[in-house]
Amino acid sequence: MRTRRLLLRRPLPADTEAFVEVHTSAETHALSGFGRRDRDESLRLLERFQLDWDTRGVGYWTVLAASTGAVLGFGGLRHSVDEGENVLNLYFRFLPAAWGHGYASEMGHAAVRWAHRNRPEHPVVIATAAHNAPAVRVAEKLGFERVLERVHEGVPEVLYRLTAPLA
Repeated sequence: MRTRRLLLRRPLPADTEAFVEVHTSAETHALSGFGRRDRDESLRLLERFQLDWDTRGVGYWTVLAASTGAVLGFGGLRHSVDEGENVLNLYFRFLPAAWGHGYASEMGHAAVRWAHRNRPEHPVVIATAAHNAPAVRVAEKLGFERVLERVHEGVPEVLYRLTAPLA
């Protein structure tokens, strides 16, 4: 899929080192509330993301700059069960050099449009640490509603939900 500035595609073996970099970085985990992953944990996570593609036909994308092909991060949609409901979880994690450029919102907008066209029976949600102000801003910018506050694995978390298609 392509947006104005981004290419969104299934992760390829060539993306492995960028995936590990994003998912082992202390900087990219600073606001998540969870400890960062090590290399082996990151590789297992990538395997799970690939399994989503194989079994569900959708999963988190590699997000690339359309102009250069450089990997900016990872994100997109993944089937999940949250609060007992089948949902599509919208996720994003970018390299620090890609922060502050609106890429998460641009990717998120494309993801929810895809969801409403291709999986309209599933609401789209964003679950994030309550203190993760950048993720909260993205959720609100995309029109998600804050629906729940909870503690997940010891971390205060908020759940945002979007059920109406974006304009």
